Amino acid sequence: MYKRRKKIIIAGLTALFCVCGCSRTTEESVIAQEVQTLPAVIGDIQTHVTFIGNVAGGQTASLNWGTNGVIGKVYVKLGDPVREGEVLATLETDSLSPEIIRAEIPYITAIEELEEVLVSETPKTEAYKDLKDKEGNLEDAEKYRESLKYPRATIGDVKYWSDQVEIYRGFYEAAKETFDDAASWRNSPVRFEYNTYHDRRKAMLDALNEYAEVYNTYLYYSGKASDRDITVAVSDIDVAKSEYETALKVFKTYSNYPREKDLKAAQIKVENAQTTYNNRNILASINGVVTQISMRPGDYVTKGSSAVRLDNTEHLYMPLNVSEIDILAIQDGMRAQIILDSNPSKVYEGRVTKISEFGESSDNRVTFQTMVEILDPDEMVKIGMTGEVNLITAVKESVLIVPANAVFTEGKNSYVGVYNGIACNDVPVTTGIVSGTVAEITGGFLKRGDLVCVPSVDNQVLNAMGLTRTDAGIYSAAEVR
Repeated sequence: MYKRRKKIIIAGLTALFCVCGCSRTTEESVIAQEVQTLPAVIGDIQTHVTFIGNVAGGQTASLNWGTNGVIGKVYVKLGDPVREGEVLATLETDSLSPEIIRAEIPYITAIEELEEVLVSETPKTEAYKDLKDKEGNLEDAEKYRESLKYPRATIGDVKYWSDQVEIYRGFYEAAKETFDDAASWRNSPVRFEYNTYHDRRKAMLDALNEYAEVYNTYLYYSGKASDRDITVAVSDIDVAKSEYETALKVFKTYSNYPREKDLKAAQIKVENAQTTYNNRNILASINGVVTQISMRPGDYVTKGSSAVRLDNTEHLYMPLNVSEIDILAIQDGMRAQIILDSNPSKVYEGRVTKISEFGESSDNRVTFQTMVEILDPDEMVKIGMTGEVNLITAVKESVLIVPANAVFTEGKNSYVGVYNGIACNDVPVTTGIVSGTVAEITGGFLKRGDLVCVPSVDNQVLNAMGLTRTDAGIYSAAEVR
C-alpha cells in the first residue's frame, strides 16, 4: 500500500497572523497579536513521491521440520547470528521413523564416494592406458593399409609363389576333369560307382581350396591386394580412429582433476542422501539472524511445522509496491529518504536498487515491486518496522525557498506574508517546485532574509531550510479588524 504526497499550497492565513493593506471600514480596532516567522533562505529543494513500507532483510527464510519427532536440542535463541549450513535444532533419534534412521547409511556411503573422487587417481590412469591402447590400434591399422601398396617379399619369393599358383591350378584342373568324367555316375545304383563319384568330388574341392590359398598367398607377397582387402583395411582405420578420438576426449576431461562431471555427480548423490538424513535437523539455509523461534526441547513436532525464521540483516530494504501510474517516474539508483514511525526525528538515506519488470495485478490495480536499500541503518532499525519512503524525483540547488505553509493564493495569484516590524504584508510571488515542507520562489518581490510569516514551525521545515529553532522569531503584530 502507498500514499502519494500532494503538493501543498496554503489557501490563506487567518487574520490572526497577517494584516492586509487594503482599506477597512471606519469602525476599526487594533489588537496586538503574536506572529511567528522564518527568514527566506537560499537552499536546495526537492520533490518526491511518498510510499509506506516495512523494513525487510536482504533474504528471509522460514524453516520447517521435515519429519515427525521430539525436539532434542535447540542451539540458538532470538537475535543469534547464524551461518548457512549451521545446525539450529535436532530431533531425538529414538523418536524418528526407521526410514529416517536408515538414511544415515546412504549418506555416509555418498560422502565416502565423494572423497574417493577427490583423492583417487585410478580413473585418470585407466583413461590414459585406454588412450595408448587405442593409439596403438590406430597405428597398426594405418601400417597394414599402407603395406597393401607394396610387395611383401623378394622377387625370388614372388616368382616361387607364381610358379606354385600354376602348379596348383594344374592340380585343380586335373581333379576337376576327373570329377567331370565321374559326373554321370552320381545316379548309378552301383555302390562302387557312387562312392567313386563322391571321392572325386571331394578331391576336386580340396584341390580348389589349395589353389585358392596358394593364389591368395601369391597376391599377398606380390602386393596385389584385392579390393576387399583394401576396403576392410580402410574400414579398420576408420573404426580405430573413432575409438582413439573418443579415448582422447575422455582423457582430456581429466586435465583438471577431479573432473567436474564426476565431482558434480558425487555431490548430487551426497545432497540427495543428505536431504533425507537432514530431516532430523533444522539447518540454516542462509546467513542471517534468528528473528523467530517456534520450538522448545521436548516438544513433539510434525512434518511441515514451523521451527525458525531467519533474516539476513547485512543489507536492509524497504520493499514498495509502486502503482503503474508512478512507476515511470522511478529509476534504478534513485535517491530516497526514509523516516521510520518509531524514530520520526531521524532521516535515513536510501537508494532504489531493484525495479520489477513485471507488474502484479490485485483488485484491478497493477503494482511493481521496488526495492529501496537503507544505506545508513543503525541499531534503531529493526526488521518489520513501518516507515515513510520519499523517493526524490527532482532537485534544485541554491534557489530561494520559504516554508510551504507560508504560501497562500487568492484567485490565480500567490502571496506570502512578510513581517515589516508591525504587521504581515502580503507580497506577490511566483512559485516553482513545491515539496511537502518548502516552496521555491521563482519571481515576485520577496528576497533573501525577508521574514516570512508562518502559522507553525516544525523540525522537518527547519531541516529542509537548513535553519534551527533560534532562527525562528515570534513578534508582536497589529491586526486591523
